[in-house]
Amino acid sequence: MSNGDVVAFIDDDSVPEPEWLADLAKSYTDDSVGAVGGFVYDHTGIEFQARYVTTNRRAYASDWDVPTPHLNFPFSLDVPHLLGTNCSFSRKALLKIGGFDEEYEYFLDETDVCCRINDAGYTIVQRPDAFVHHKYAPSHLRDEKKITKNWYPLIKNRVYFGMRNGLYHHTVADTVQAGIDDVKSWTKSVEWGESEGIYTKDDVERFLAQADKAIVDGLTRGTQPAKYLRKETLEKCHSKFLQYPRLYPSGTRRVICFVTQDYPPGQNGGIARNIAQFARSLAALGHYVHVFTKMRIAPAVDYEDGVWVHRVAINHHEPPLVSPLADCNIPQHIWDYSQTMLQEIRDLNEKRKIDVVYCPLWDCEPIAFVLDSTFPLIVALQTTMSFWLDSQPLKAIDTEWMRAYGHPIMEMEKFIISHTPLLHANSHAIVRDIEKRYKIQIPQNRVYYSPHGLEDWAAGMPPSDRNDEAFRLLFVGRLESRKGIDVLLKIVPEILHDFPNAILDIVGDDTILRPDMMTYKEEFLALELPVDIRDRVIFHGRVEEYELKQFYRDCDVFIAPSRYESFGLVFLEAMMFGKPVIGCDAGGGPEVVTDGVSGFLIKPGDSEGLRSTLEYLLRNPDACKKMGTQARKDYVNRFTDQVMVSDLIKILDDYVPTSSPDKQSMLTESSKVVHS
Repeated sequence: MSNGDVVAFIDDDSVPEPEWLADLAKSYTDDSVGAVGGFVYDHTGIEFQARYVTTNRRAYASDWDVPTPHLNFPFSLDVPHLLGTNCSFSRKALLKIGGFDEEYEYFLDETDVCCRINDAGYTIVQRPDAFVHHKYAPSHLRDEKKITKNWYPLIKNRVYFGMRNGLYHHTVADTVQAGIDDVKSWTKSVEWGESEGIYTKDDVERFLAQADKAIVDGLTRGTQPAKYLRKETLEKCHSKFLQYPRLYPSGTRRVICFVTQDYPPGQNGGIARNIAQFARSLAALGHYVHVFTKMRIAPAVDYEDGVWVHRVAINHHEPPLVSPLADCNIPQHIWDYSQTMLQEIRDLNEKRKIDVVYCPLWDCEPIAFVLDSTFPLIVALQTTMSFWLDSQPLKAIDTEWMRAYGHPIMEMEKFIISHTPLLHANSHAIVRDIEKRYKIQIPQNRVYYSPHGLEDWAAGMPPSDRNDEAFRLLFVGRLESRKGIDVLLKIVPEILHDFPNAILDIVGDDTILRPDMMTYKEEFLALELPVDIRDRVIFHGRVEEYELKQFYRDCDVFIAPSRYESFGLVFLEAMMFGKPVIGCDAGGGPEVVTDGVSGFLIKPGDSEGLRSTLEYLLRNPDACKKMGTQARKDYVNRFTDQVMVSDLIKILDDYVPTSSPDKQSMLTESSKVVHS
């Protein structure tokens, strides 16, 4: 029914790379070409399932390192083959051979077409640049564990294929023997599966019945007229040719790479969540977005929410012959990580030209990119090592750790900040604080200011099913001194004593050890508190994202008394649910929370200020709701993901034009300040 010149096929469990159709189309300039396909990655996204495949006349395939165009002639014993998940055919050629044979179901259908296309005198082209990623979803043949449960078409179609395409080279007995060989092989597999509990006795009996029927049906149907569609019918089935809708109708589609050690799922720290949001939102606008992160189980390339996620095995790399740091060497694991990511991005750049690489400053991830200077680079400023050490006194006094790691990291941070062409500051405070702490001056023409943004979690969330009279307080964050959990736990017994309906939910990693080798949770639970008060302080530990959203939705006041936050994504998460925020008057807090309007700001470490603020909100629920309403307005007006994305796109459109022969120098010379 297609009215196009070419009919392309892909499986529902596969994802094409962006250039797939364009690359296939390159080969159709020659009228003798009847079919074009490309390479297929397996579920890892790294290893190939198929490259230059040939299929013989009994449908057994071979995969080669080199193409085999010399086998492409009518009735060749071995024929260049295209996998069904990455193949295309000239409609003219399909009409000539009568289309697909309707006898095939799920197995060998495209193999049969390739044979008949070949025998009709057309060329089959296998392109090494047209990639599809095959993820192996459950199907009519296999379950979600990739266990085959339907053997009939696999065996029947093998025999049928040989009868249709193999009798110029094989006898009927040879063709039937292929089916018998399949049955023998499957019998061993199924019997082993029964011994391992993979198959039941009923499965085995069903297999044996299917096997017998499959051989008989394949042989019988192979002697009958083929079920090709009639040419007259095909010619009547023209439909209007529809232009494929463009996701990004105007502007430039960018290739944007993020580098981050942490990335969801299972990793939901601030950097991981922010970059995941950035990546998803850019991809939704039609940009080509790649995230490079550490593998956790095995190397893989996956397509998630429109984003290509590369989970990379970190390799060893020799350090620079001369360290760029004054009196320090780059820690080996930092260099291995950054250099590995640089190499991965170089490899990607061979496929498609990369417009920009975006890295967080944390753990000096961009060091290899800064030294290499090949790619336009944006480094996001976050809490630095020096600020982190404020809440890690044991590390700060550990001279060996500071020599091997602490001081080199701080020297690298200074080097990266001083040599990166463009820095992303999520607040004005982070720039001022870094300049003061590190005794450096950051030229304003190398900084663009843009707050973090988040998609609206509250949209689509079901309403709360709370039916109690409790006043719920919520803390979200790691239980460490930098997050101010000690300040909160110090005053919460008194608060809960004075307000019997108050409950404190604490969400976040509660296993972090303090210098005395205790956790804040352990210290609090060891206090001799009345059961009624202790039971109203609930430690939930780390939770998944949907459960976290429920906590925000169901709370009345959000508390984040961090001693320092360069920005504070948790503020936005609470504000989007219309909750008043108690934060600290430090770092980026004042640029997110409007004191007295969308929440309150207290001095870092001020337990009395926190106590009096909580008392005010607990005694004034109307004021609490009013602040929550304003917090929601502030989120909508200032902190959505679209604000964050539009700021970055403006920077790229202004300072990294795709036609520039030297993007890096242009970025260095022309960067300006953007205020959002």
